[in-house]
Parts: sequence; structure tokens; C-alpha cells
Amino acid sequence: MKPLLILCILSLILVSHCENIPIIGGKKKSSALKNFNERTLLVCWIGRYTIIKETKIIDNKDGTIALADVTTQVTDYCFLPLGKTQSINAKYYIKKCIQGQVYRQAQNDCKGTGTAANYYGAQKYQWCSTNDRSCEKLDSSGNYLIDDTKSPAALACKNDKTIGITWSLVPGVNSSEKFQFFQRPEEIPLGSNDFFWGDKAFDSSTALVAFMDPSKTFQKANKSDFNYVLCAGYPNGVL
Repeated sequence: MKPLLILCILSLILVSHCENIPIIGGKKKSSALKNFNERTLLVCWIGRYTIIKETKIIDNKDGTIALADVTTQVTDYCFLPLGKTQSINAKYYIKKCIQGQVYRQAQNDCKGTGTAANYYGAQKYQWCSTNDRSCEKLDSSGNYLIDDTKSPAALACKNDKTIGITWSLVPGVNSSEKFQFFQRPEEIPLGSNDFFWGDKAFDSSTALVAFMDPSKTFQKANKSDFNYVLCAGYPNGVL
């Protein structure tokens, strides 16, 4: 029998017998209190399920940040919570640290090497060593894609072993994700000349770059320029 049905039956039994239960201290219920209780019990015959769906940025405290769909189901009865269940489905992960930085588990930060003067070891990479298509490949539809066997920036992610999943050059960072990095100015380069490579070429000689400042948008840079690298990983290993 379902828990909600059992609760409803118990409520009916309680309503039919409550009037015969002696009152502690010998005081009789007032008619106002009696009416209030009857109304309250009438409402309490019905259990309630509340389902809340949200998209959240979650710090996993393992060197990764997840963009996840979170579904929470709250069950209550007679105004009392009976329980809460929550399911988290990660869409993708972003490394908490920029390539070159070293994650510290105990402190949950990226200060394992270097100093604040060099953003704790953050390194810059080229999208390609030349300003042409030599670090790209064609897909079955004839579109140019970054070749992660040739692009230094893409290789920096491909060779990463954090939490044992496959990492790729981040395709883009939305505003809510940027805010997670923007709160760590000691670790994250936020200057007007601090760019992060995206995984898309703009044309034959340039590729897209982004700022970590949520107020700024994508720009383009020569593929042979040196810029910071942030990596994204997917639970099923597929981009």
C-alpha cells in the first residue's frame, strides 16, 4: 500500500477517535479550538509532493565545477516534512584550475605552485603554431573543427587526467560559470589582456577568445597568440 494512502487512512481514524481522548490536565477543548483542529485535520488528509527543477553551478571540491540539472522532490503531510530526495544530472564539468595551475584538495584551491604574481603557475598556449588551418580538420559535413592532436591548447586539455574523464578545450563559458572564477581574482587572470581560448576558429587565421569577466564578450585573436586554457569534460566523454 502506498505511504500516502496509509497516511490518509490514519488521518480518518484519528478524526473519528480524537473526541474520546481525555485531555491532559482535565481541561475541555474550547469550541474555537475544536473547530480549528477539525479544519486543520481536513486539510491534512492530503499529502503534497513539490518538485523543483533548477540548473546549478556546483563546486565538486575535487578540482572540478559542474553545470548540473538538479531535481528536488519534497514530500510533506500535515505541514510536517516527511522527506526530500534530490537527483543531480551533470551536463558537463569545467576544471576549477587553469592549465598549469595545481589543485590543492585540502584547501580546494589552485595555489599548489607559483605565486599570486604569476597566477599560481597558469600557463599560456597557442591555438596553433601558425595562423592557418593546419590545426583543424574537416568533419563529414565539410566544417572545420579543432584538431586536438595538433593544437597546443587542445592538447593541454586532452592530456589532462583530472578525475579520470576526457577533457577538451572549453567551447565557451557562460555568465553564471564565469562568476565562479570571477570571485577568485588571486588565481584567475581578469585583466583586459587576459584571454582564454575557445574551441572555435573565427576564420582561417584567427580563433575565438573569451574573458573571465562576466561583463565582457568573445573576441578573436591570431591562432599563434599565447592565451590561457580552461578545459571542459563531459560525463559520457562525448563533446
